[in-house]
Amino acid sequence: MPVIIHSTSNSSIKHPSSTTTTTPTTPPPIENSYPCSYSRGPIVPTRHLFKTIITITVGPHRVPFPVHRERFCAASPFFAAALNPAYAFRESDAAGIHLPAARPCDFEYLVQWIYTRALDHEELDDCGHPAYFRLIRLWMLADELQVVEGCKNAIVDAMARVADRTNSVPTPDDTRTVFGEGGVREGEGLRRLVVDLFAWKKTDQLVEAHEDSWDEHFMRLLVCKLKRMDVREKGRAPWRVDSERCRLYHEHSGQSTCGVMEAKK
Repeated sequence: MPVIIHSTSNSSIKHPSSTTTTTPTTPPPIENSYPCSYSRGPIVPTRHLFKTIITITVGPHRVPFPVHRERFCAASPFFAAALNPAYAFRESDAAGIHLPAARPCDFEYLVQWIYTRALDHEELDDCGHPAYFRLIRLWMLADELQVVEGCKNAIVDAMARVADRTNSVPTPDDTRTVFGEGGVREGEGLRRLVVDLFAWKKTDQLVEAHEDSWDEHFMRLLVCKLKRMDVREKGRAPWRVDSERCRLYHEHSGQSTCGVMEAKK
């Protein structure tokens, strides 16, 4: 992610919604309520988190986001380095940074999570139009900016909830974002979740008849998944089981694990 000494101006960005709906079914209840901890990261006393306000500008129009430097440094090694006055590309303590490749709308969601540890933005939880692309882009931004692992875990859990609540799956465009060039790295939980959503939900007619093309690598992974699945496993969607969701889709740095995993040891 390029970093540039900041300059501010106002702008706004609008973005479309997307959804792909599968054959209506009633999904089984999900165990508990996604109890994994989303607050992992450096433990810093609250009084030290809200001292210095700096401005992060985002996108080609340099949309300004005034934030607390200490809060962002505690949430991300990227910001801890970029906002360190000792680094050569920093002109002064008062200067902010510019993220030219990021989208302001995505960064707004990220700012909300860093301050609240929640994904409560109305555009991320639209019951009528599940927009997976917003959650996917937010996951990729959190990954690029090295935001503490809880953010990405919360995003995959949100995607699983949206998929079951609306009985839908990501669109062909979403699969190209995740699995295409410059997408999510191999081995990441987000990739496994997208494949599993298609493998367990009734998506055969959707995949066959959709007018847009699906990502080639995604289709290869989906075929392999279906070929290897035991028919008896078909009714046990892993994202609906706390321990499996944690094991397959979450990140845990060092020795940390989600609370549900620790409780079941």
